[in-house]
Amino acid sequence: MKSGAPTLKSLLLVVVTIVLTLTASYGYFTHTTPTGTITASTVVTSTTSITTTTTVTVSEFKVRYPVTIIDSAGRNVTFDREPQRVVVISSTQAIVLLALGVGDKIVGADDTFIQDPLLMSLLPRKDIVSTGKFSAPSIEAILSAKPDLVIFYASFYRSVYDEIASKLPPDIKVVYLDLYKLSTVFEEIYKLGLVFDRVDRALEIISRWSSRLANIVAKTAEIRPTEKVRVFFEGYTELAAAGPGSGWHQALTLAGGINVFGDASQAYPKISPEAVIERNPDVIIKIVSSTTFNPCRANSTKTLEDIYRVIVSRPGWSEISAVKNGRVYVYSAAYLNGPGYVAQVALLAKLFYPQQFRDLDVTQWIYDWLADMGFREPWSICRVSWVYPEIPGGA
Repeated sequence: MKSGAPTLKSLLLVVVTIVLTLTASYGYFTHTTPTGTITASTVVTSTTSITTTTTVTVSEFKVRYPVTIIDSAGRNVTFDREPQRVVVISSTQAIVLLALGVGDKIVGADDTFIQDPLLMSLLPRKDIVSTGKFSAPSIEAILSAKPDLVIFYASFYRSVYDEIASKLPPDIKVVYLDLYKLSTVFEEIYKLGLVFDRVDRALEIISRWSSRLANIVAKTAEIRPTEKVRVFFEGYTELAAAGPGSGWHQALTLAGGINVFGDASQAYPKISPEAVIERNPDVIIKIVSSTTFNPCRANSTKTLEDIYRVIVSRPGWSEISAVKNGRVYVYSAAYLNGPGYVAQVALLAKLFYPQQFRDLDVTQWIYDWLADMGFREPWSICRVSWVYPEIPGGA
């Protein structure tokens, strides 16, 4: 990572190391300043260690421009000043910018974000330009927002985004960041902290959520391999599995699950109902998007219940262990982007191992993330459960 030299007046780091055996990959980064090296993340190697570095106190961390970062597409991008007008290609990027305290810079966003009144209520600016679907944004809409920065996904629809980027004038910066993979999300947040001169806030978020993730992973690592649950994780699309390289595969693995389609050749393979029957998972997880079900805008979990009934009624699935034993769950990913993915890992861990995580208050973690995003008293807004059936032993 490259950057302009920040001025660091107060930074205290505490390092905790846990030794274990775990086959997973998780993000790690360092950044060197004239006053020392900052290491702020959790790393899970494929060998025998977890190292968490927790930021305890951060204050008066001032970035000096120009700043150069390496985005998640491997591109060097230099900023001579803090961006003032940002177009985000999806609600994922927008939510992270809200958590960093720079939601006032957003001038354009995708339909999903703009059509969500709760998210829009967090923005001081109401004249946000709709750029359309994140999979096919309108270049005309992007240009009409007069941005000085556009943020695209790095791993989705690259040919679409590259074509748009090639047509943008040179004074509009383009950055590719995913912000949904736990292997890279904390590094990406730190880079955004540099770009927007919000390093102190970025490190605060990294500290809180990486340490929570480390606690989950350390606990699931204690579970014997023979006792780990085998999981079928179905994405937003019917019978789309979570394959290697997907954010969901990372999440369920860190939660201590064994992905029954972990040997797939694609990140999001379309599989047959018979393939699920053959692999006979112990647990079935179905995730839905915020547009399908938003617990902060719903009065009941009926939508989740209806999806649940469809899944357990699929022909032949009554013979699957997960269905037989009542271990099929449907949950919403609403607002659980960026570090909110840690709350998803916590939810999965509790669904997989309710006894081991009986004291974990997943709902409170979700509220904590919503508060980081800027929601005031989120518990008074989001009164419906994120998951159906309810979490064993309560949230």
